[in-house]
Amino acid sequence: MKLRLFTALACLAFATPAFADKLVFDHRLNPALTEALDSGRSDLILFNDKNPAYVTDLIVVRGRSVKDWTEAMIIISRKPGGNVPGPAEWMAELQGQAGQQCQSQFAVLAEDENSLTLERKSTGCPKNYPANALYRIVKGKPSLFLLGVMSKDGFTVDARKAWLALFASAHLE
Repeated sequence: MKLRLFTALACLAFATPAFADKLVFDHRLNPALTEALDSGRSDLILFNDKNPAYVTDLIVVRGRSVKDWTEAMIIISRKPGGNVPGPAEWMAELQGQAGQQCQSQFAVLAEDENSLTLERKSTGCPKNYPANALYRIVKGKPSLFLLGVMSKDGFTVDARKAWLALFASAHLE
């Protein structure tokens, strides 16, 4: 239990090194994520804070490791600015990146003044590029956060529902 709590807090709190905002969400809403966090396997988590203005955390939900996965969650904290001052611009950046890989369609699932929840479905992708993704982009005062989940073989109805519930629980503190 203590290891699970420590791992979850480490994954959730990482995004605050140079920022005042902290993105918090209830990982228990997604059993597959909870299982991955409870596994104690460090090879399922890749944390990158080399650039404090763009911090990432990848958590493998289905797969062998961060180099060989089928479904993974990504958490990104970035400093807004330049071409990406808010959620709409980050969505445009995601669309451009996906379009360079394969034909992709994006749908906005939810939107408010500070966040966007999106779904991407792609076809004809390279083997290592996930064909499906869900994203939630949240804007704070000094920061932008992205919660994303990517799947190379698609989401089951239950998995999609669990990810969207987890995204809906996300809020800034």
